[in-house]
Amino acid sequence: MVLPGATFEDLYVAEYHTMVGLAFVLVGADGPAEEVAQDAFARVYERWTSLDNPGGYLRTCVVNGSRDVVRRRLVRWRRPYPASPYAELGADHLGDALDRLPAKRRAAIVLRYYADLSEAEIAEALGVRPGTVKSMLHRGIAELREVIER
Repeated sequence: MVLPGATFEDLYVAEYHTMVGLAFVLVGADGPAEEVAQDAFARVYERWTSLDNPGGYLRTCVVNGSRDVVRRRLVRWRRPYPASPYAELGADHLGDALDRLPAKRRAAIVLRYYADLSEAEIAEALGVRPGTVKSMLHRGIAELREVIER
């Protein structure tokens, strides 16, 4: 967490690894995750003087950038993502199960349990209401449970 009056460099040092990790969980690959994080920091830098909550804006940029990467992957593969809900789980059971969730539910679960954000912070990052976040988390966990128990 960056304190008020901090510089952009302070934000970068404090949040870089966390944002790359968040992007990695959402996109599933190191290279694209680093690119998403760098792009997010560039957007924050461009708007630094006008931002009230640079950390929140940064998280929103990472989540939206990750969605863009997954969306481009969908177009390139020309098949539905996730593949088949009945496909067998591979060695990374949790990662495979997360891949089967819709993008917003996956993002909500990752922001809550990986990034340890509050429901209000998740709502801000995803552009939804806090009650919607509760619903997304509840449904996402139920879907994860179903997939993992198969």
